[in-house]
Amino acid sequence: MNIPEQIGNYTLDREIGSGASSQVWLAHHTKLPERQVAVKVLMSQEREAIRRFQREAAIAARLRHPNIVQLYDHGYSQPFFYTMLEHIEGGSLRQLIERQGRIQLDAALRIFRQIAAALDYAHSLGVVHRDMSPGNILIEQGSERALLTDFGIARENGQAITVVNAIMGTPGFFSPEHVQGARAVTHSSDIFSLGVIFYHMLSAQLPWDEPPGLPDNPGFDPPIPLRQRGVESMPADVDRVMLTMLALDPTRRFPSARAAVDELDRIFARHQMTTQIILGATPAAAPTPTGFQSVGVAANEIETTLGPDLIRAPIDRAHRRAEDMRSAPQLASLLDVWAGQHRMYIALLGRLARLHKASSANVYFYRLRLLYEQRSPAEDDEEPDIHAQPFALTPEVDRWKIELPVVTDFSEHPGDRVILPGSTRVVACRPCEGRGLTPCPHCHGKQRVLVTRQIAVSPTGAGAATAAATFPNGAGGGRRTRGSATQEAEPPATAQAPPAPRTEQVLVPCPECEGRGGITCARCEGVGRLVQRKTFRWRRRTDLIHAQDDRPALDESWLQRTCKAELIYRERQSGGFRPEWSTLKAIAPMLAEAQQRADPDTRIVLSELTITFIPVTDIVFDLGKPGDSGLYKLTIYGFENMIPADWRFFNWERVIMISITAFSLLIALICAYFAFR
Repeated sequence: MNIPEQIGNYTLDREIGSGASSQVWLAHHTKLPERQVAVKVLMSQEREAIRRFQREAAIAARLRHPNIVQLYDHGYSQPFFYTMLEHIEGGSLRQLIERQGRIQLDAALRIFRQIAAALDYAHSLGVVHRDMSPGNILIEQGSERALLTDFGIARENGQAITVVNAIMGTPGFFSPEHVQGARAVTHSSDIFSLGVIFYHMLSAQLPWDEPPGLPDNPGFDPPIPLRQRGVESMPADVDRVMLTMLALDPTRRFPSARAAVDELDRIFARHQMTTQIILGATPAAAPTPTGFQSVGVAANEIETTLGPDLIRAPIDRAHRRAEDMRSAPQLASLLDVWAGQHRMYIALLGRLARLHKASSANVYFYRLRLLYEQRSPAEDDEEPDIHAQPFALTPEVDRWKIELPVVTDFSEHPGDRVILPGSTRVVACRPCEGRGLTPCPHCHGKQRVLVTRQIAVSPTGAGAATAAATFPNGAGGGRRTRGSATQEAEPPATAQAPPAPRTEQVLVPCPECEGRGGITCARCEGVGRLVQRKTFRWRRRTDLIHAQDDRPALDESWLQRTCKAELIYRERQSGGFRPEWSTLKAIAPMLAEAQQRADPDTRIVLSELTITFIPVTDIVFDLGKPGDSGLYKLTIYGFENMIPADWRFFNWERVIMISITAFSLLIALICAYFAFR
């Protein structure tokens, strides 16, 4: 299809760009030749393409920002839909980098700040660009103004998504969320892409050797440091900013593009100050300050070392709070409100206070969670070799190399007994010396034992007796035998005392071993062999170590009741600690204490470091009273801006007056009582 020579009041002059489904033409007003616009003409007649083109126009019409290309008009000129846009004399950032390579730091920062401002503005209206790339950034010739354009695949909050699984964007510049699908792309995805653009400006290369997120390279690796790309004389903290912007977890990126700009400004401000001190002459003693001094949150090792792994939103919120606290009127207002909440305090304290200094910091709280695993030294375990089964010939394995149930969380486990592979062997039973029998403990292997039994005695005549064996069945107990004649025993004329019992010892078969002299070995159960293995016992237990930044005169219980600590870091490590933890001065003693609780039989199998913080601001002031040269120091805690009670600011005149009034009233009541009694 041929493009018409004129659309509306504009004459099309020449094509200045093209896309997958559209062309961009330079046009001028037919009556006002100096009035030039860029006309974007949709070449596709597909319903989805038309819908996206119209949606792009609707979104662009809402955006009014000096760093976003302005939309003038949108309509239909058969058979084309068109959009008239602000014409920017110049070219795209992509063309600039292709033409000259790396962009100088000052120019790159200038472009970065402008596009960050445009991006935050769009995000404030609920618009996600979704295709941040150098091709969609225009650089105006002469003014060096940077403008964001092409909202063709942008999305507004609450807008339905027609294509869920499609990957939209420019390869090499889209975020990990783009790979997950359109529904996962948020404003944090734009910040990721902006980080890639900034890296690309400084190095003329991508942060990776190959564009990630594509079928042949789906993973996102950490970015290559800028120094390895040949970018010299760059503060090392810039790489930390890159790691934060390009974090795989969106919550660990900067919450806004402006937050990334502020962090870069702080880095370069420190870097330039350090350079001036090193290169300049020996600085003279600083003059005594006569006005109000205020500083924001100073650089600290938590942000410097763990920056890319921190949850950024609370950190940047703390920096914004610190900037607010640099305002003397803001501090005076807080003091007024605080004093007004206590009737006995000096009224309008903030108006009376002459502020000398305000400085902000973050008080960090640390919790080290530990899971210890204990494995006892190996011990021999034996059982009878009843089945005589063969065992595989394998080398013996160390107890710490045996895989136990996988550690997934900090659950304690009572453990169990585990056999060491390769430690099984067959040995002769030591108690029975391999015979399967042990000497009978009753007969000591002699098969017989002496037993004692009684012999019954029967009386014959006067004082005479004949010995007769007593049998169990009582034979011979009722008859008397004389010669060959048997006659009934006559009852004695008089009763006689029973004879004294008699005993004798005889050898009988041992009843315990049934005359064998031995019994089955209880250890080997008669087989004469034992299966011997090495075993150990294991268990898991948890532990906690707490610490916090040392801050004098801090009422911890009051602080915990009053202010909420914000979570900024939580990381786990299997089998020990992360290397960066040991570089932190506040964390190193905790790690040392944790190691002391381990020994050769106990190891740390899982650790988790959690860091929370509460922002604080210290202010120094005086009350300007004649003859009062004392300075007061107060600390404002938390995002809640809480100040603990302080008796120094009692209005003692009011306290005395109230006391006198109360005492006088009491005396009057007593007098009245006795007067009318």
